[in-house]
Amino acid sequence: MTVLAFRRAAPPPPPAPCEVRIDRQPVRLALDWQQAIIDECRRHGGINPDIVRFLKESGLLDRCSFLASDEDGGPLCFRFIGRPALDTLGEAWGRMVLGQPEAVDPHCEFAAAIARQYAEAIDTGEPVVNEIVATGIGKPFSFNHALIGWRSGNRRAILSAVKMHDVAGPRRLLPVGTEAHAA
Repeated sequence: MTVLAFRRAAPPPPPAPCEVRIDRQPVRLALDWQQAIIDECRRHGGINPDIVRFLKESGLLDRCSFLASDEDGGPLCFRFIGRPALDTLGEAWGRMVLGQPEAVDPHCEFAAAIARQYAEAIDTGEPVVNEIVATGIGKPFSFNHALIGWRSGNRRAILSAVKMHDVAGPRRLLPVGTEAHAA
């Protein structure tokens, strides 16, 4: 009789820590289509069906995600998730968080960093444009987003217009104003 000995596999290495680098950009550096969304949102002064109609008619809705609180306040909840987020974080992630508060996002460090940006856009009422590099959440990724926030009484909302960068790893961002940054 042959005795088979099975070696125990070494436990997998711990996941790399999540790192998120956010570099603020002037609103003037938003992409043309992001600027069009910012302008339309400013024109309407708040969330209404005309903004959704604009996003649908211009073909920009799928590039955006939308979070809003209930009328009595409370947490921001995922109401609509655009293709950039679904393509990067996965369809299963999207199904898990849709309709849920942003705090349920399992990518804790990443979600917390982005939530601070949401809060700023909502609290100031001014658009926020960032370049973001994230590592430690699957394959590294980078993107830019234009955030437009609203507050009306206890109700809050944020529209995020996202452009993922076609890179295999994190981008090295250059300071604003350099020729290479503007390219």
